[in-house]
Amino acid sequence: MMDTKAARWGVWLLATGAGYGLLLFPAWRALSGRAPHHIDDVETLDDAVQLCRRSGLSGWALVTYAQRLVYHKFAYYSCRNLWDTPAQAFRYGMGYCTQYNLALQQLLDRLGIETQAVTSFQVRVRDNPAWSMGHTWLRVTMQGEVRDVCAGHADNLPSQVNFTPVAPVLRVNTAALFLLHLGMIFFCGYLEWRALLTRQPLPAWMFEERPTG
Repeated sequence: MMDTKAARWGVWLLATGAGYGLLLFPAWRALSGRAPHHIDDVETLDDAVQLCRRSGLSGWALVTYAQRLVYHKFAYYSCRNLWDTPAQAFRYGMGYCTQYNLALQQLLDRLGIETQAVTSFQVRVRDNPAWSMGHTWLRVTMQGEVRDVCAGHADNLPSQVNFTPVAPVLRVNTAALFLLHLGMIFFCGYLEWRALLTRQPLPAWMFEERPTG
């Protein structure tokens, strides 16, 4: 009985993995020749930790420095490399909000700064009030003070971000993160295949160079 259950789970996992691979194949093929993106001799999160430590900064000044470093490291806003972990996305300099802000979270955590990833299914963007979207960012706590922190815009500062939540703000846990990312894979995978089969361009928001700021 247990062997039968294990076999069924194995088949389900294999089928699920194959399905994800199929959805992501067009993007993987397009990005297969990419190279790591460097800024200030920083390639990996390890490099970023060392650079932040050498900066001599502390407190909110250090948070701002790390946030701006991550912003500039992610040269491209990308929903195409969804298989990348936050650390891998950081190395290649491309990713969407969950990837770049969780990379920032890993960096701040290693610097001994308390963080919590949060998400809202609808935020209104300051530069385009007519446009709303889901978003993931950080809430950073320092000496009892909590501030919103996001590496998504060049002008962002701790507590000064370029969006306003208009739906409840939820703490991100492993299950929520999995479901959010799964939704992105299905939606963006569909757009990738549609563009490939119809020979039409992808929506610009799926892969675009970010302003240097």
